[in-house]
Amino acid sequence: MNQFEQASLFLLVVDQGSLAGAARLKNISPSVVSKRLAELENALGVQLLRRTTRRMTLTEAGENFYKQMRHLDGQWQSLLDETASLGQEAKGILRLAAPQPVLTRVLLDVVTAFRQVHPQIEVVLQTAEYTQLPLAEADISLCRMLEKLDTATTVGLPICRYQNALFTSPSYLAKAQTSELRTLEDLKHQACLPYGLTSPNTWSFIDSKGSEASIMLESKLLTNNTEVIIQAAIAAQGIAYIPGMIITRELAENKLQPILTHLTSRDFHLWAYYQKLDYAPLKVRVFLDFIRDYFADRQ
Repeated sequence: MNQFEQASLFLLVVDQGSLAGAARLKNISPSVVSKRLAELENALGVQLLRRTTRRMTLTEAGENFYKQMRHLDGQWQSLLDETASLGQEAKGILRLAAPQPVLTRVLLDVVTAFRQVHPQIEVVLQTAEYTQLPLAEADISLCRMLEKLDTATTVGLPICRYQNALFTSPSYLAKAQTSELRTLEDLKHQACLPYGLTSPNTWSFIDSKGSEASIMLESKLLTNNTEVIIQAAIAAQGIAYIPGMIITRELAENKLQPILTHLTSRDFHLWAYYQKLDYAPLKVRVFLDFIRDYFADRQ
């Protein structure tokens, strides 16, 4: 067994959480697994795993090796899939990473449509914080434009633009005193649902004439969870300032509706990030083409 095979076995042990679990999948004995891991550690000159009778944990070197090897293992599988699919249909495992609102409220619909066209591609959706992106083990990471990016190793591709706008429920409009809700200043007299855990909070806008304006708002309900803001707005708790692209279902079902439509945020862009390679895998290329066309048809 060469070192790459030993390293792949190490990945399997970590993923399964035990030597026995990896041994079962490989149809070998746990003692053989233990021997192969010892050979790998001896060759590397570092301990990768701390093993006791009750538990197994990664050392610092093991954790770093696992992350890097996970990425290399994904590249190896991509190479196999790519070679096997030349002249055929795209296939393999496509790993997508994104912040939760993007994952659940944007990508899920895209992936559903994508798999109808490319049924041989298995899609793995992984939640990640914005600060974790681009995620090393993901084939593609999707989020708003990253301010800091290592362009030597990563490619960024703009997918679509979007803006924040103001939305609330019909029941909020019915019960609140909104007859005078015509200007930015009128928001000060409404219940607003800002993103963040501190108050006051500032909302910034570009009006229909292109002029910039902002307003500082107090709020009785604070959260750093976009889904909570959406559900609170539906429950007539106030006005949300969010991208319309993440509430298409709620708008279609009239659970939410736009207000003060002359006020939106500046343009934001959804970007896709993937590893810079001489030849991007077919599964990556077909997904990038698909998602760009998907949003081009909706803008």
